[in-house]
Amino acid sequence: MIDGNVAFKVTWVYGQEGPFTTPCTAEGRDTNIRLEKKVWCSQPECPCNEAWRRGNRAGPVEPVPCYDADIFRRWRFGGGVYHHGPRKDTPIHMWFVKPGKLAFFTSRNIEMAERDRIVIGCFEIDEIVDQEGWGHMALSKPASRIRVADLSKAPRFWDYHKQRGGPRWGTGLFRYLPDTEAKRLRTALERVGVRV
Repeated sequence: MIDGNVAFKVTWVYGQEGPFTTPCTAEGRDTNIRLEKKVWCSQPECPCNEAWRRGNRAGPVEPVPCYDADIFRRWRFGGGVYHHGPRKDTPIHMWFVKPGKLAFFTSRNIEMAERDRIVIGCFEIDEIVDQEGWGHMALSKPASRIRVADLSKAPRFWDYHKQRGGPRWGTGLFRYLPDTEAKRLRTALERVGVRV
């Protein structure tokens, strides 16, 4: 049985004043597009990719080009869409995510191995909505939001989530978590994060 908690794979946002402070700087766009080849960042319709191809090295792209760059303002995330194959542009639905359960933001920068992926925030899910073109989106209860400001203290995701084989994320933007893992992870975040 799947308990209804979820962990999201968030692209590292290289903001002007530190990670996740603004959309990526020009150097951050270069890292996510050319070096890391992040899926959304590499799509022609991504505003960052369009700016990068035009040679825009002046700073962040405005308005917010992705929901990764906006996670700590809007506090919501979803399953995304398929970018390749026969299901291209169709939503990836989160069938087992439930209101009242926990959602976690996980990420890693280019200097981190997958085993070093960190958890940078969490929230209790208030509701699941169907956002046109993007499938299911988990919205947060405002009073439940926790953010890790000092990312050097952020818990490592794979220290809490166990799966067959070694730490690997692969495709897709989310993983379901059992209640036991989700509760332990939220406790770890409460020790190092702040409610916002």
